Amino acid sequence: MTKIIRVYFPVIITASISITFIIVSLYYHPVHHHPDFGKISDKRPVRKEGRGLFKLLGNGAVLVGALSFSWYLFKKKLKSPYLIIKIAAKKAYHIHTYAGWAALILIAIHGGYFLITDFKNKNNLTGAAAFFILLSLAVYGFILKRKKKKTLRIAHFCLSLMWIAAILIHGGGFVIACGITIAVLFAGITLVEKKTKRMSKLNNA
Repeated sequence: MTKIIRVYFPVIITASISITFIIVSLYYHPVHHHPDFGKISDKRPVRKEGRGLFKLLGNGAVLVGALSFSWYLFKKKLKSPYLIIKIAAKKAYHIHTYAGWAALILIAIHGGYFLITDFKNKNNLTGAAAFFILLSLAVYGFILKRKKKKTLRIAHFCLSLMWIAAILIHGGGFVIACGITIAVLFAGITLVEKKTKRMSKLNNA
């Protein structure tokens, strides 16, 4: 029992802190946050190329994070009747860890930029919640690689779901688009497999 508490206690702490960040973001109204962010007092425009680039890095983090999470779906395809699907499922497993670390690095760069340039923006709170969860997720994944325990695997999965929820609140539309794309791809592959099995049964009948 003590070992189980030791495994899940950090998950509970992570969830509590992240939920607190998200709740605070709902009620946070910075007094000094000027609506014309990106312009200086004399109204001359400031270069925004960097802002667009770092926003793109945030989208990249969501993309590789979704790619990493897709392993939970595609591991069921390791027994697919299609060789190419089995190979793709194995590849998803191999890139799972690397994609997760890439997402963490990209989020750190993305979030670091906006913390420096737009510190009082309340979106930083939801971003911090997503980053904190992903950092914990990476730590659990690192430990899981060395200790193949069911409790660690469950904790890792729970943190994955928490990260999706946090990044959905923070990222909105782009996150939804990534989720829909993966879901449609998975559903399409599943339908093709079922059709193949049905035809195989008919031919053997």
